Amino acid sequence: MRHLDQYGPLEWARGDPLVHGFKRVRNVAIERTFRRLHPRALHRFLADHAGLAGGTVALTIAYNTPWVVELQIRAAKRTLAADALIVVDNSRDRTARGEIERLCRERAVPYIGLPFNPEWHPCRSHGIAMTWAYYNVVRPLRPKLFAFLDHDLIPLERLDLAAGVKTQPFYGPINDSPWGWNLWAGYCVYDFAAVEAYPLDFNNDNPRGLDTGGRNFSALYRHFDRDAIRFCQIREQALADPLDGSERIVQLIDDLLHVGCVSFTSQWPLRHEPGFFQRIVQACEQGTKLAQLYRGPAVVKAQVSG
Repeated sequence: MRHLDQYGPLEWARGDPLVHGFKRVRNVAIERTFRRLHPRALHRFLADHAGLAGGTVALTIAYNTPWVVELQIRAAKRTLAADALIVVDNSRDRTARGEIERLCRERAVPYIGLPFNPEWHPCRSHGIAMTWAYYNVVRPLRPKLFAFLDHDLIPLERLDLAAGVKTQPFYGPINDSPWGWNLWAGYCVYDFAAVEAYPLDFNNDNPRGLDTGGRNFSALYRHFDRDAIRFCQIREQALADPLDGSERIVQLIDDLLHVGCVSFTSQWPLRHEPGFFQRIVQACEQGTKLAQLYRGPAVVKAQVSG
């Protein structure tokens, strides 16, 4: 939460600092309890993947939507410059969880199912899942660098995670507020040695106006010069559907195609069009370059949508 001197008179009159303080204590208790839960498969998983030490690891937090996980896996097999894409399954739906586990098994993708997540709010659920993965998977494996990718983020062109942190400790799109900043939780890359000493916390920080990953402002980002960090480019781009040439506006984060809002109710229209994204991925698998599907100029955006 914010420092007490960052609250205005009206906020003090409403008791906002007390409410925020209570919620913070509650959320910490939930997160720390969840972090200590270890599924029976975890020990074997870590032993089986001990060879990832010193390598490049990407983790995706899956949530109830097998079709986007399948597209991400297919695309990553072709484009992701990493030693492993690890699927950390936060799905509540048992059918979806079973389908995602099957997809990973058939495609030889490392998979670990999370314990039951007590949080219902999507941002808090995602945040404690990421924090669990960091402390129970990343830190034991000790890769040279690690990244989190949203399950609906599809790398259509070669994605070299190491390039983003070649000259800086972390890389991704920036989320901003008057009281801090953080990397968007859906795409954030870290040099493990550069951040290992900090108490990373991928939960949101609503009092600071920061979404999932916002607690890392206090834990990590405030110690670095924001003006010295290079961030991702976020843009909206019209793409042609390979089926009939019809156009749809999509969000691109660098060259990653962001489906957006697939796991919760939203006004984002493309969440209901899996066929469109499947055709885009298939076209790229067959040799089409992403730029060949562009229609018109891109519009650069300041923040990630969804």
